[in-house]
Amino acid sequence: MFDSIDEEFAALVADLPDLPSDLLSDLPEPDWNEHPVYAELVPAAERLMQLLDLPPANRPTGEIALFDPQLLSPAARIDLLTLLEEQKHWLDSVQQQVLAEIEAADASELHLSQEAVSLALGVPTRTAQTKLKAASLLVRELPATLSLLHAGKISYRHTEVICEQAWSLPPELVAEFEGAALARAADQTVGQLRQAARRAVARIDPGNAERRHQHALADRKVGFQPCEDGMVLLPVLLDAPQGQLIFTRLTAAATLLPAADDRTMDQKRADLLVDAVLSGLPHDALPELQGRRPSIQIVVSADTLLGLDDEPADLAGYGPITAGTARRYAADASGTWRRLLTDPDTGALLDIGKDNYRPVQRLRDFVLARDSVCCFPTCGQPGYRCEFEHIVAFSQGGRTCRCGGALACKRHNLCKIGTGWQYRRLPDGAYRWTDDTGHEYTGHPPQRWAPWR
Repeated sequence: MFDSIDEEFAALVADLPDLPSDLLSDLPEPDWNEHPVYAELVPAAERLMQLLDLPPANRPTGEIALFDPQLLSPAARIDLLTLLEEQKHWLDSVQQQVLAEIEAADASELHLSQEAVSLALGVPTRTAQTKLKAASLLVRELPATLSLLHAGKISYRHTEVICEQAWSLPPELVAEFEGAALARAADQTVGQLRQAARRAVARIDPGNAERRHQHALADRKVGFQPCEDGMVLLPVLLDAPQGQLIFTRLTAAATLLPAADDRTMDQKRADLLVDAVLSGLPHDALPELQGRRPSIQIVVSADTLLGLDDEPADLAGYGPITAGTARRYAADASGTWRRLLTDPDTGALLDIGKDNYRPVQRLRDFVLARDSVCCFPTCGQPGYRCEFEHIVAFSQGGRTCRCGGALACKRHNLCKIGTGWQYRRLPDGAYRWTDDTGHEYTGHPPQRWAPWR
């Protein structure tokens, strides 16, 4: 048995022919660690430790991919996990530099780099906008944060926290804040870093706290987030005292319900909130959106409505709901229901039931029912917030018809005006966009009533 890897390697090369001493004197001292035979002899766990000692940028990515976790010890698997995580952070740092260059080179009036990044990465436009802004801040004003990311010591989520707080500070205080926030960042979770960064901001600029609160107060909102199993989350961002008061009143009101009511406290609070909002905002007093008063639109086949099958229906702006849910809402006299004619083979929308609407309104109704969202591939703006859009400008011969119309939000309506961007509708109903660099991206409207195959 050999006492060390070096001895084993020496035995393997012992049979090599001797070379003349004068020739050997001209050769550089060999680095046996780089020899492929030696590499095969190094145990995986030891090699992992060697790689962990290297900066992420110097590690051979191809070699990392060859480690088989099934052949590693429990300790070595943790080392491999750490190694992979650091490599991800390093790649994120490289991406920040690319994004910062894209941001800096964008001279378009509409700042269309965010659309280009949105399509290239397959993320919403708002996410792309945030990524570009954060990358520019990291590269130009937060070099220490970017350096830690490059070294694999913190994650991209950590850098997002630093950027969020840095945006709230005057430029001359950003460097001081960065130093304070990064003091323990490599050893903190994202949540812990967020608390530390907020405290650092409060210490560095105490007077900024109220200003930031006022800015945040201007951003109060009610969100809409589809969840699984036919549910939806309505996150509400409010002034803290107001939010606490609403929750306290809902709780107090729930305690007034009969003792025999077997709903949980959470269920009672939720039901009381629904009753308060729907009864406090009468339908007839609300303004029109897209030619109609606000209401839900559920697309359901006649067979499902009659109970002949249980194919899922579609709630516009949400997605699939169960047949039973659709039938329950169909029985509600306050609902809005319109006849939808679909192709029995493809499920494509062919027509929408006639009504007493003007022809223009009927066309808008058809396109809204057919596409339901903005035609830009990564934009999820619901159709009721969009406008009927001529795919080819009306002034250039575009037709006001089903095949010539689409839904576009305000921003993406402007995208094709003097920018080099354009799009067209394909025969299968998809929309293909071409940006000013010639890259093409295809987006498909939700197939809300296509038959299952």
